[in-house]
Amino acid sequence: MSQSDETDCDIPDRETCQKLTEQFAELTGTDEACAQFYLQDRNWDLGISLNAFFDTTEKKGRNILTDDGEGEGVGSADTSMMNAVGLGQATSEPPSKFSLISWNLDGLDERNLKRRTKAVCKIIYMEKPDVVFFQEMVPETFSYIEEKLPEYMCIAGNTDGYFTGALLRKFTVYYDSHKIIEHTGSQMMRNLLAVEAHIGPLRLQLVNTHLESTADHATERIKQLKDSFKTVQDFPEDYTVLLAGDMNLRDKELGLAGGIPPGIEDLWISCGSRKECQYTWDMIRNCNKEMPGKFKPRCRFDRAYIRHSHPKRASPVHFGLVGIEKVTNTQCFPSDHWGLHIHFKIEKP
Repeated sequence: MSQSDETDCDIPDRETCQKLTEQFAELTGTDEACAQFYLQDRNWDLGISLNAFFDTTEKKGRNILTDDGEGEGVGSADTSMMNAVGLGQATSEPPSKFSLISWNLDGLDERNLKRRTKAVCKIIYMEKPDVVFFQEMVPETFSYIEEKLPEYMCIAGNTDGYFTGALLRKFTVYYDSHKIIEHTGSQMMRNLLAVEAHIGPLRLQLVNTHLESTADHATERIKQLKDSFKTVQDFPEDYTVLLAGDMNLRDKELGLAGGIPPGIEDLWISCGSRKECQYTWDMIRNCNKEMPGKFKPRCRFDRAYIRHSHPKRASPVHFGLVGIEKVTNTQCFPSDHWGLHIHFKIEKP
């Protein structure tokens, strides 16, 4: 038998090739032509082909993050760190943990917007959360993030003005569908971006929102909070539901809304109510916004909640903050909000 005959014998049948092509395209967010290119060169081994694709994507991502045309760059220590963390190896086993970042990016503030957004991309690249909720995105920041983080599927909660967005890390979180639920009565184009996804057998409803801003709109904000809790409660019980975002919430308003409904947990409280993670809009520590006078407010505007599935499939294990260091070569932080970073353990069925 010739060498070419031996090679031909290793090629799967047409049906298997088509299935592998579709799986590759779904996992990578590419098309079938790209899938065939990688699979054919690697004897139709899906794992090896996926690793090759993500390795190429990772290198491209490093090049993008180290050169944005502004001459800022990333230092050699940062680059070596990026080399070390990588995208991981392809595996058919579902992960045993996942994490969520929720962050208001302050996209309406044009000062240092590109540098700040680049810093956000770098943090996401380094931390590798599986799910990301952004609030106060604008078309410019959404397009930039979509380009610089190709390993994520990006879903916009709107296309005009400013809006929420959700990112799902390809190869760990699988997108099923999404819908936008309007906050009726909002004067600020606020809504719920609800994404259905799964991580192995873990079924998720991921609900991102940005409630009405400022003290003058407390009544509408309380209504939006109650509606958001109702939406969370109404999902089927086999889903783990995560609700997070910039709630603009004052503690007294939570009381006026009737408190947290039974079956829903505040994740900051569930993870120990650590004082160093309490305030997410903190004008004592964050200098991006200035307020006249000596009073510097500290508020827990950004919050995250979980409604467990039945039976329970995910448990929170850590609650922290991101974005607490200033952007390189500037005197500002990535946003006037700190981002929430919450880690979960996935329970075995």
